[in-house]
Amino acid sequence: MNQAQLYSLYESDPAPVIAFLRYLALSCGLVEPLRVLDVGCGPGRLLAPLAGLGWTVTGIEPDPDYAEAAAHAAARIERAQVRRGGFADIGESSAYDLIAAVNGPYSYLTTFEARRDAVGRAARALRPGGVLFLHFSNFWWILRNYREPPGRTLDIDGVAVTRTARHEIDFHAGRFTHIDTFRWTDAGGANHEVEKMHEMGMVAPPETERLMREAGLEDIRTFNAYEDREPSRLSGKSVLIAARRLEAC
Repeated sequence: MNQAQLYSLYESDPAPVIAFLRYLALSCGLVEPLRVLDVGCGPGRLLAPLAGLGWTVTGIEPDPDYAEAAAHAAARIERAQVRRGGFADIGESSAYDLIAAVNGPYSYLTTFEARRDAVGRAARALRPGGVLFLHFSNFWWILRNYREPPGRTLDIDGVAVTRTARHEIDFHAGRFTHIDTFRWTDAGGANHEVEKMHEMGMVAPPETERLMREAGLEDIRTFNAYEDREPSRLSGKSVLIAARRLEAC
């Protein structure tokens, strides 16, 4: 069982994400059909629904297993393509109407310098009027309300896979590490165990707003959930933040 299959244990219904991104695009005055960059696209779960809006979508993903699965999915989707890479591989200028990093890819940038470079690259890659959208965990809320992550057992292609998780928190370095362990028994009776580590920087929303402004992005809006349709102050476990490129960067 590969990493892309194990990723399916995290998957949720993409419909709220797609509906929110369309609301965000229309509320910012973007004219459809859009050209979209999905940063950290994973195995490609958003590619088909984004393309289903009539948008042209490019997914980029640094993990080789996820990127391979996403490219395989994109091959069957009109107006979708995938390439291997992450924020540091965004080199286009004025190419996209919307750049979205859903479910935490931005927080995988563990240094301030990497985050500044990422926001700058994304700003340059947007067309004038284009929107950068970042979604990551609100680590301050998580630490204040901390609970040990529960285990889960789910079915993947008829195999029961148990996922347990633990966290390592380095306050000095501002690092939050999430470690998943997957265990299952195959049809032949062999036991398997795979560990997957996600090291994240404890990103502060004020820092993100500062970097957006430094990169020439304006009209910064924050949301707490994909169901929101009005900007609001952050108060929950998620940070949804969007900003627009109003002038040339």
